[in-house]
Amino acid sequence: MAPVATRAVLLRGYDYGDSSRILRFYTRELGLLSVVAKGVRGRSGKGTTAMSNFATGDLTAYVKPQRDLHTMKDFACTRLREELGREVLRFAGASAAGELVLAHAEAERQPGVFEAVERALDGLAEAPTPRLPATVLSALWTITEAFGFAPQLAPCVRCHRPLGADEVGRFDFAAGGVRCAECGQDMAGPRVGPGARAQLADLLTGTLPDDFTHPRQHLALVSDFIAYHVASKPLKSLQFLGGLMPVESGVVDDG
Repeated sequence: MAPVATRAVLLRGYDYGDSSRILRFYTRELGLLSVVAKGVRGRSGKGTTAMSNFATGDLTAYVKPQRDLHTMKDFACTRLREELGREVLRFAGASAAGELVLAHAEAERQPGVFEAVERALDGLAEAPTPRLPATVLSALWTITEAFGFAPQLAPCVRCHRPLGADEVGRFDFAAGGVRCAECGQDMAGPRVGPGARAQLADLLTGTLPDDFTHPRQHLALVSDFIAYHVASKPLKSLQFLGGLMPVESGVVDDG
């Protein structure tokens, strides 16, 4: 059986047996792929650190149809992303992005998702510390959108009326977007005003808002959206992230 080669990013690894590991990659050509890397534990010298989570490289594996676990031949790392381990929030954001992919991805080719994961991890590795909260949230939203799920920010998801420039609506998770003020009167979803909508629109495109505010409220929104539409349950890594996001004083009147 001839091996298959593809670009891949390592999302998670587990010890297996006495000397091997099970590695879960997201690949450009094959989607989510689990492989057993035989004899890699305890190995020292060149190539050892290339098995670190969130490393990207060229994966070569023996892939058998109808199998959930395949055999790795080689992984040549081209981007290690050591920067992700230098701050807790940076690493936690990468872990949340990885858990999101593992919770929804399948073994099928989705190049757009692979590119979104790569951009998200690079952004988290390179972002200045003050920009990390927005970078984490943008990573989650852009991956979610790459899977085909994106919130409707305008017009109103119920009556389809354009929201006013100063209008405060409410987020309807079942409908996947924002209701106008009138349609939102009979529901208890989070309030989403013009400032929050503008920031969210930027995050969805991978743009970091210049004056980003209320990161915990934004995290709660994306967490609930993912649980409702993408992962079918809350992700543990997002709960952990909540304790790392900075707290802002004052009253939140639009997010």
